[in-house]
Amino acid sequence: MWYCIFMNQSIFKAYDVRGLYPQEFDEQAAYRIARATAEFLGAKTMLVAMDERHSSVTIKEAVIAGLEDGGVAEIIDIGAATTPMYYFAAYDAKVDGGIMVTASHNPPQYNGLKIVGRGGVPIYSGSGLKDIQKLLELDNTSKQAGSVEEISVLNQYLNFLVRESSGKNKRIRFVIDASNGVAPVVLKPLLEKLNLDPVLLNFDIDGNFPNHSPDISKKDNLQQLKNKIIETGADLGFAFDGDADRLTVLDEKGDKLPAEFVVGLLFKAQSGLFRKLKVVYDLRFSKSIKELVGKNGFPSPTGYVYVRGKMEEIGADLGGELAGHFDFKEMNYAESAMLAMLRILNIVASSGKTLSALVEPFKKYVNSGEINIEINQNDSLRSKIMENFKNKYSDGKQNFLDGITVEYPEWWFNARFSNTEPLIRIVVEAGTKELMEQKKEELILEIKKAV
Repeated sequence: MWYCIFMNQSIFKAYDVRGLYPQEFDEQAAYRIARATAEFLGAKTMLVAMDERHSSVTIKEAVIAGLEDGGVAEIIDIGAATTPMYYFAAYDAKVDGGIMVTASHNPPQYNGLKIVGRGGVPIYSGSGLKDIQKLLELDNTSKQAGSVEEISVLNQYLNFLVRESSGKNKRIRFVIDASNGVAPVVLKPLLEKLNLDPVLLNFDIDGNFPNHSPDISKKDNLQQLKNKIIETGADLGFAFDGDADRLTVLDEKGDKLPAEFVVGLLFKAQSGLFRKLKVVYDLRFSKSIKELVGKNGFPSPTGYVYVRGKMEEIGADLGGELAGHFDFKEMNYAESAMLAMLRILNIVASSGKTLSALVEPFKKYVNSGEINIEINQNDSLRSKIMENFKNKYSDGKQNFLDGITVEYPEWWFNARFSNTEPLIRIVVEAGTKELMEQKKEELILEIKKAV
């Protein structure tokens, strides 16, 4: 019933499936992708979840129909969930795979699918998503449908979070902005269970995201949280994106903590005298954090699937990337924004210091943050830009783990092409603001010359 002949292939991204609803991605597309996923995995048991976007219910129904027609014998539907809760459930239930209906931090007119295989491990372009794409034109003959069981895994996930948070009893004041996303499904009972009483912003789940976009990487979308922190004299604040897999932390002044500073705090708090955490980090992290973790740190290409994959490969305890994904070994190497929040609360509560004071030692260098430049990403232009960088900075220490990274004693930079948008992304860091600004303009000029 959901079968159609045409599908917009551009909805297949580097890490998931995502597009405008219903122009690019609709129930027909969801049905076919789910059916192809069942075929690719040879799945007999699958888990299904969704965020609370307006189109998510009917898309989830199409996903279930696709899995049934793909021969899946047992489908477990956990209903509305955050993405980390979905990862937790997929691993805990020992299913062959899972599909979550979500467009994460995208605006309300989008929807999509996040697909995992056995163990709750994400399926992305480098691990099967392209193979699923090739299987879309399957024979329309339906296989024997299996059973669909609706269950709740909320209590199991709550118990996990409480157990792993190592909670302190000392009270601190904080604000949480749920961005009108799905986070309150977990946050409301979690806060009650822990007897915590923060100031709550945008806890009414609304797929229109009426107060601000669920993309918490953008400064404008944090302004409401910043204002409330200052107004209430809170010690810190937290923002969750649409599916609550990303976390942004603001200090008592309402200033955003770079994600690498959050990883630095987690590393310091849990590293003992005789054992330090093993950390996988986004290669664009500040030099101060790389120095902090030392030989216990392992760089990864940008992207949460790569951070998680490297963690699993080496058995790391902690992982993080600049976008605000924080991964934990206890989560089977998946991210949990809420576990990160609880541990940061504990760190601040037990320290007797402000959050800005706690991260002050990490501010040894001046970092540009991520600079995004729109660019036509044809292969010849990409090659030309990278070759120019390679030649101009040939006297520096170069590596090509993700784009190009060049290190000098006084400064370093990374330039890489986005996996999801027509952008080149640059991060520059130096010992002084003047040198950072100089090198930033130099790199931007080099890109413009190539274009």
